[in-house]
Amino acid sequence: MTSRTIPAGTVIYESFKDSVQTLDIITKGVVRANGDYCTIDLLPGSIIGIGEFPGDKYIFTYEVAEEATVYSYPYETEASLVALFKGNPKLLSTLVAASVRFAKNMQSAVLDTMEFARTEHARLKSALEEYPSVAISAGITPRSFDELSSFEAPGMLDKAKGWHRDFVEDLYANEAKFKKDFYAVPSIGLGIGLTVNMYALESRDFMSEVIEYMNEFTRVSRDFKNHWILTKEKAAAKTNGGADASPETIDESISNCLSAINEFASPVPELFDGFASDLEEFIGNPDRYGSEDATRKLRRDLAAKFYDLYLEVFLQAYKTNWEAIPLGIRMFLLFGFVDETLAGADHTNKLAAIAATVKPGSDKRVVTIFEWLSLIYEGTVVPSKNEFDLDYPGYLRELKKEGRITAAGEKELLESMFDRLKFEIKNLFSIGNRVTFGRITTFVPVFDKENVTKAIDQAYLSPAVVNEQINKIRSIDFTAFCRQGVFSMPEAGVNSFFTTDEVLPYVILMPNIGSRASLWQEIDSKKRNTPARMIVSILHTESFEDTMIRLVGEFRWEMCKTEQGVHWNDVSDPSLTALYCDYLQFYRKNSQLSIEVRDKISVSLKNNANNFKKVFISDYYQYIKYESQYALRLNKLARSILFTFCPFSHDIVSGLSDNPQYAQLIAKHEADVKQRQKMLNNLCVKFDKAGVGVPSEIRKQIELWTF
Repeated sequence: MTSRTIPAGTVIYESFKDSVQTLDIITKGVVRANGDYCTIDLLPGSIIGIGEFPGDKYIFTYEVAEEATVYSYPYETEASLVALFKGNPKLLSTLVAASVRFAKNMQSAVLDTMEFARTEHARLKSALEEYPSVAISAGITPRSFDELSSFEAPGMLDKAKGWHRDFVEDLYANEAKFKKDFYAVPSIGLGIGLTVNMYALESRDFMSEVIEYMNEFTRVSRDFKNHWILTKEKAAAKTNGGADASPETIDESISNCLSAINEFASPVPELFDGFASDLEEFIGNPDRYGSEDATRKLRRDLAAKFYDLYLEVFLQAYKTNWEAIPLGIRMFLLFGFVDETLAGADHTNKLAAIAATVKPGSDKRVVTIFEWLSLIYEGTVVPSKNEFDLDYPGYLRELKKEGRITAAGEKELLESMFDRLKFEIKNLFSIGNRVTFGRITTFVPVFDKENVTKAIDQAYLSPAVVNEQINKIRSIDFTAFCRQGVFSMPEAGVNSFFTTDEVLPYVILMPNIGSRASLWQEIDSKKRNTPARMIVSILHTESFEDTMIRLVGEFRWEMCKTEQGVHWNDVSDPSLTALYCDYLQFYRKNSQLSIEVRDKISVSLKNNANNFKKVFISDYYQYIKYESQYALRLNKLARSILFTFCPFSHDIVSGLSDNPQYAQLIAKHEADVKQRQKMLNNLCVKFDKAGVGVPSEIRKQIELWTF
């Protein structure tokens, strides 16, 4: 055994270069496992190498994110694992918990990668169909891309679905309890079995298969993607003035943005020079989205420096009147714009036109990342949870528990607005930016014309556009953002009355052009009456209506789990998640479902990696998109659960009243509504007798349930 302390920024092992010879237990600090398609932070208790095979090349690059202490043990055969655990029995519970976290993060990363691959495959196939006509309009003889045309969409691999996903997720969800009562059992065999199996569930064989598919897909599609961009640009140029039209000019106020950033924020010279150097190399790389080691490292380095630079620019912009901030700086803050050559003249001018119209503070719920970070910095909202589901105070408690900070340091950091800001940038901003971009394999946070797959003006999400979609969903699913509250007024004889309170979410617009959205957290910390936090690209390339419906479906699921706590899948305490889990778990034995319906459910589960939440989101999409328009798509059990917990608004219910598929559901719903209205009327009588007016909380309930 050897021990070493490694400074931040050090690469311990490089993927596909260094061989696995040791098992390394991290006892202090954070080591980041960087892969082509995911990034996972390994905390104290994690073991570098246990997910690899002795003597083979590492599939991850392991880089120290925060100064780390690592204990290394020889790793030659499985017997090495036994020796490791026998030599560290007191660490068993910590090692098992860390392995569960690793498996959970790896499963999520792999499934997200496969989902991206399917989306990207569909997008490119659609572009291939459109390509010949666009090429002709551009004056180009269409080329054939046979290899890409015949390249098949990825199937959901068997190892990415099945019972083990639920097994890992249940262990992860109950970590605190198991760590105390289960993992702590003094059994070497149990520790080895659980830990090794956690890593084996997402073995390097599976990851290698994913990597192989993605590398091949990148190779096959690279030539077409580059040609497609040029073809669209030439077609647009002809449409806007003919083949000989002169290129668009860029206003001097937004040219040379990088120099403007340096002048405006005066960042640390080493930071600015490093970012400028990486950016120049990135722009000059003809294959800057390739999978070569040097290219991947360049993208990672550029991204890391980008967020450090963003922090410097933000701090200066925060104390400057928005209108006084140079337009190029505003484009950097809103879109990640840094260079007009990288963005292209046309896109640069369109981004400038949009940036000139943005007025921070115009909407309290739909905010840009600059506005969101401002709310964090001034203490209006608390920092978001990190990827390990820890809020800021919880994160500091973990640091103190690990001996990385003192009690005095914890108190100082807790009160430091600057450190809160850095925590938010490190977590929600940097991770959320990559997630919403959609293509985590090639993500860079700077705006690049090569990532533009939809017209800028059509992709831009203004607060008005976002609110329009949210309100459209609310007009269908009128309790979408509601959660249970309690009203009390003892002086009027009302000790407790359960209310249905609507709390609209924050929608944070991330500075990239991307294709995805994500529910970052359903409540603020542990307070159930606080807004959810949703993130989406400010320039969104997919159908925003579809994206928002799926996002609300995810919120519905996660909010129910939060409200139900440990009983979220306990059918004896009926809830949306409990009944849906029961329905999907036992559908094969359900005599109410025909063989055809069961087959459809089987296909849906297969397409969604046997993930019940994803199946629900898919069904919720069908429910909002089609069933609300009287086009029935769901089976009767799914429809019954959805309508019970996500009832349609009165107008839609009226339109469905003659439909036999909804008759019983509507009758029960209307009886429940009448009962609620009766209870509200009784409350109003109590208020009248007590000589007090009807409180605003109750008036809102009357408005909500009066049709």
